Amino acid sequence: MCRQAVGNKKGYMTIDKEYGGLEHYLSWLVFERGGNGNGILFVKDKRIIKFKKDVGLSIEEIADDLRNTDYDYALFHTRLATVGSVCRSNVHHFVFSPDFALAMNGSENCSNLDKSEKRPDMTDAELIAKKMFESKEHPKKFLDKHTKGGAYTGIYNGKPYVYTHSKDIMMLLKKGDAFLFSSDFPWQYYGKNIYTFDFDNVLYWEEGMELPTNIKETFDAKELVNGPYKNDTIREAIKENPEYKKLISRILYQFDKEIDTQETIYALERKIKQEDIDRNISVKKLFKI
Repeated sequence: MCRQAVGNKKGYMTIDKEYGGLEHYLSWLVFERGGNGNGILFVKDKRIIKFKKDVGLSIEEIADDLRNTDYDYALFHTRLATVGSVCRSNVHHFVFSPDFALAMNGSENCSNLDKSEKRPDMTDAELIAKKMFESKEHPKKFLDKHTKGGAYTGIYNGKPYVYTHSKDIMMLLKKGDAFLFSSDFPWQYYGKNIYTFDFDNVLYWEEGMELPTNIKETFDAKELVNGPYKNDTIREAIKENPEYKKLISRILYQFDKEIDTQETIYALERKIKQEDIDRNISVKKLFKI
């Protein structure tokens, strides 16, 4: 599993100026599910104009590039190694031409491609990128045919795109003309033009399409802890409102990246055990906002 983002310059600058800053946002993605190599590429006039990736590529350097480069779109990826060793060649993105690149959040189980052609230590993402590039098929057609899980971002014919099988591994910042697709956002950003998706099969977007409308704004964490349930216990809050369960689950996952976000009660108990606090602690005290 990894973390990735696709957005226009206004989207990244909105994060920088109105949220926690680019270093905070990118560092958090690396902490959550990355750290084995970072990649950044920039697109201007349907051409990749700058591309960097390395195991040691710093968030500070990437943030400076996001501020100072003249671009239409930027794609970020941080790798958490699952298939393939930790080395520069396995860091995403996989760029095959000035108008084609791919990055992935997933594992070998996401693809039904014949893996007999994989060279030793080759990642599944690179194999998918290679086969897609050679096929010359549209990303949605190729990914519909050859993948069954995961999330993919890339460049095809100079256009950025987003493709995901799961609504739980992609979110959206949308404010005016600014937008940023991201695997997740720090929970402190929730409720501030940050949206989750609601779809049945797959989500696909590319440059030239309207941004998805099947979205739902996230709950503001401060609304949760300062609202009518602020003095309730966590269990009471979850029982009263299912949306709180989703938010609390995401927040707890971000406290400990090994927590399974679907196992909310177990996550709560684990958090409580780690902090050595009363299991009937109030919402407000737990999140300390």
